[in-house]
Amino acid sequence: MESAFILVLGGGPAGSSAARLLSQWGHRVRLITRPASEPRLAESLPPSCSKLFDAIGVADAIERAAFIRSRGNTVWWGSSGPRQEAFAANARGWQADAHILEGVLLDQAAAVGTEIERRPITERDLDRSGASFILDCTGRAGWLARARGRRVYDDGPRTVALVAEWRCDPAWRVPDDSHTLVESYESGWAWSVPTSAGLRHIAVMVDPQRSGLARGASARDVYLAEIAKTRVFRDLIGDASFAAGPWGWDASTYRATEYAGDGWLLVGDAGSFIDPLSSAGVKKALASAWLAAIVVHTSLTKPEMRVHARELFSAREREIEVEFSRATRQFLANAASGHHHAFWNDRAEMEGTDAVEGFDDGADVRAAFEALRQAPALSVRRGSLTVEPRPAIKGREIVMEPRILETAWPAGIRHLRSVDLLELVELAPAFSHVPDLYEAYGRRIAPVPLPDFLRALATALARGWLVAE
Repeated sequence: MESAFILVLGGGPAGSSAARLLSQWGHRVRLITRPASEPRLAESLPPSCSKLFDAIGVADAIERAAFIRSRGNTVWWGSSGPRQEAFAANARGWQADAHILEGVLLDQAAAVGTEIERRPITERDLDRSGASFILDCTGRAGWLARARGRRVYDDGPRTVALVAEWRCDPAWRVPDDSHTLVESYESGWAWSVPTSAGLRHIAVMVDPQRSGLARGASARDVYLAEIAKTRVFRDLIGDASFAAGPWGWDASTYRATEYAGDGWLLVGDAGSFIDPLSSAGVKKALASAWLAAIVVHTSLTKPEMRVHARELFSAREREIEVEFSRATRQFLANAASGHHHAFWNDRAEMEGTDAVEGFDDGADVRAAFEALRQAPALSVRRGSLTVEPRPAIKGREIVMEPRILETAWPAGIRHLRSVDLLELVELAPAFSHVPDLYEAYGRRIAPVPLPDFLRALATALARGWLVAE
């Protein structure tokens, strides 16, 4: 009888990253991925992906791939004027051809022992025969997600992405040719990413029911008609020529009713897909893969933690979906104020999943910070908080650790940004000045950025975990 193994369906960033980690940690992993033949949309990766590349062990390979290093974004959103958004501290992201990125990550998985089968996925691959775990990393195809009836589309309007590759010699007339470009227009929005010298992918996001697609027009005609409605992108392609395309993808948002079950996980876009406004698709996939690998490793090495591990995975995936959904709705509402068209009105009125109350900089936190700033001294005592063991990540395992619980946050919280909230609550009453508390925290726990520390302290006061005397 064949020994147990982990089956990974899909060889994109999520599948290859999860497979690499699990193979490194001593598990037998089989990954099935389709042959690389379909056209793919270029990917924009923010600088924060660097931490995930390090965690997965592919940073050197990504550097050798020599992708274009992006310095930020140039945006025309709800207004005619451009807004240039440079990445903080001169950090650089990556602009990557999806096929090349996928190839790099698959090679890295194979290098540590992952068995890779390049063939179409079939229904027979879903029966888990011989597999101790199955990870659905098939993105929008969602083989396992659909088979188990776990996928739910929003009730709002659908969106289609039409994408083409354009060539411009000698150079594009843009403020910074490394930038991702985004422009909202009357009935949609356009997006562009460079893939190599002189080449850019340019996409338009349209409502299929409000465009020529509903009347049977060709994708090329609809694409060019949408570009003609733009102001910046219309001028941008004036000196350029078609290199390939256009191709079309369904870009409608969806989520899962469940992200994990006994022996299976929905990883990355197989679980949820958010409007690509955030340019966080690859980062979301890498983070989901990293967590999935930890959950599977824990489940197989510590069976008593199996239920806790998958509960943590489901909670984290839902939190990410809610967070990105909220941000996307805000982006759409901002554009709706500058464009009076049904495309934007429909999307500005969309309702997302039930919101999870986050620890953001709301009015209560801002008020607590202002009171803290104006106080002549720090004088606090421990307030009311409930602390119970909850699943948390430690290294490559899920463990039980004390966390602060609130009705709005049943999974609990221990760290805000990089600050350990429980340690802060225990330490703060012993100090009468914030600088002294900050220094002591750094010595006892670890140095943290001052803005993160102040935000955590203000949050503790706003939530009543610390009470001002």
